[in-house]
Amino acid sequence: MSQTSDPIISQPALPDESEAKKFTLSENITALVQIKNDNIARLAQGKINITSALVEQKWHNRHQIYPFRVKEEIYGAVLSEIIANHPGLKTQILGRLEAVYQQLRNEEAQTLSRTRALLENNYKTPHL
Repeated sequence: MSQTSDPIISQPALPDESEAKKFTLSENITALVQIKNDNIARLAQGKINITSALVEQKWHNRHQIYPFRVKEEIYGAVLSEIIANHPGLKTQILGRLEAVYQQLRNEEAQTLSRTRALLENNYKTPHL
């Protein structure tokens, strides 16, 4: 038996066929997205969406967040000037900043692990 096969020559699609296929494809995609959203809504009933809660909290606290960003930029500019004028302090300043950053990073990791444990109903308080 030979491995040759007859080439199938397809005829070009008519413009009406192409439009019909595009319409059918878009309808199928819309239906699949709707099914996916329905499944997500069904599975997520009674559960807290942490991401949306954090976004909502950030939106409510935006008036407190903005001054911190401004303060951070001012502190950064001041530290840059101090380092430019006193190069000997650079290692001390950067060491202190790294220590504070690592502390904040550890606290954030603990917060995330507690949030995850609370979400999964596995968190036990140390006082009980």
